[in-house]
Amino acid sequence: MGFKTDTSFLHFLSLGAMGVRQTMSQLHAIGFRPIELERYCTCNKIWMTKVKRLRLPDLLCVRTGIRFEVRAKSDLKIKVSDAPRNPDRTWDFGLRNEDIIAFIGIRQEQGDPGPADEAMFFSTESLRGSIDKSTLGPPKSASEGAERDRTWPAIVPSDNGIVESVTRTKLVVTMTGDGGRQRRQTYTLNGKHVYVRPGDRFKKGLSILAGAPSEMAEVTSLLSREYNPLDDLLKQNPLDRYAAVKAIAHREDLRPQAIPALESLLRSEQDERVSLEAAGSSASLGSSLGQERIEAVLWGDGRKDLRMEAVLILTELGSQFSKNELVRIAQSRQLEGDEIRQAAVWGLGKAGLKDYEAILPFIADADENVALHAIAAFGPDTQEPVIRKLVQKLTSGDPRVAAAASEALRLIGNETTVRVLVEATSAGGDWVLATLGRMPPQLVTNIVSSSELMAQLAPLLLLNECENWLAREEHVIDLAFLIKQNLS
Repeated sequence: MGFKTDTSFLHFLSLGAMGVRQTMSQLHAIGFRPIELERYCTCNKIWMTKVKRLRLPDLLCVRTGIRFEVRAKSDLKIKVSDAPRNPDRTWDFGLRNEDIIAFIGIRQEQGDPGPADEAMFFSTESLRGSIDKSTLGPPKSASEGAERDRTWPAIVPSDNGIVESVTRTKLVVTMTGDGGRQRRQTYTLNGKHVYVRPGDRFKKGLSILAGAPSEMAEVTSLLSREYNPLDDLLKQNPLDRYAAVKAIAHREDLRPQAIPALESLLRSEQDERVSLEAAGSSASLGSSLGQERIEAVLWGDGRKDLRMEAVLILTELGSQFSKNELVRIAQSRQLEGDEIRQAAVWGLGKAGLKDYEAILPFIADADENVALHAIAAFGPDTQEPVIRKLVQKLTSGDPRVAAAASEALRLIGNETTVRVLVEATSAGGDWVLATLGRMPPQLVTNIVSSSELMAQLAPLLLLNECENWLAREEHVIDLAFLIKQNLS
């Protein structure tokens, strides 16, 4: 179980995933075709099993071959993590000069964080070219080769505004503060390069007006690049081969050559990570050899972390083969106590195949971590037949099953769920009534027509987080933490 209970880590992981997703949307709008190169970079699911992956940028454009590393910052800076004494952990490892690092600010929207509309793009070449102007912060830990923050000087505005004028030494802007009050501000450049022009508008904490790198990347100029991933299957660098096998599955124009090329690589590839990714890409195109290789990793005696990676690949495939394998893993006795079962159940649910019928048997699994993943894997798009089966479990007579079904129904929380629960009240049952009281109050009041039933539900609805401020997740966590401070 990977979520006990590092909420701070989850917070920053979520910010990073939001930043990558927004950058992907921005790149799509420009004309790129970005995919995840670093698996799970758009997700915030935490697993205890750490997959020893190749060190990769976050995104790959399958059209141009450009790779994008995304850095989401609540305090926007041109800043990266660097480990100068560890060649495999330097800030630019795996990046070519033409590759892009995107810095995207995170803003607070009514208390909830959200990414800026646009990322700020810099080429790896421009950052390398100004490395002498960057500064290194202190080590983040006491270990040998620990990472440090490397920061390039930059100007990030403290308010929204507009650029008035630019000279060789100064940048003059008009800031618009709270209430529309305007003030003029002059920035002394001290050798920084300006990235804006007179008349340009900028946003508080989300724009970079000037910095040490010579220029921002004009990414639209990269759209003319041509990329043939088939050629990169022969490259000596495993990062190039890995990127190529990921890209090939997304290139319809290469479909006739794709399976033969990937299967040929499978027969000769020495790097286990590249081989597994090639198996996943070829399996997504219908290759039996690819499926066999995935099965061999899942059920063989090899690396445990690659078994987890294989499950994540199955989640992405969404095929009948992947469903069969995920169910087989979830049901496996030999894997009891292994996190891979949790990952299989998770992959069958909203994060992957959305086969909610398939996860029904696991909501009260003897392994509580598996059960919790099954419950949390239900999404609001769960269909009525599955909802009806969950409602039936409320009256099973088994309190463990009933509690699990009730929580799953609460998480689904759609109009169909409320309607089916209302129907079920005619047959009685405390769990049915209790679960109905956990539904969104507005939905309940809109659907329940019986004043007698509404009177029964009214006290229960008061415990709902919509009505009770102490029932909100953040307060439940804070209060539980406070109550544990009981030694006085």
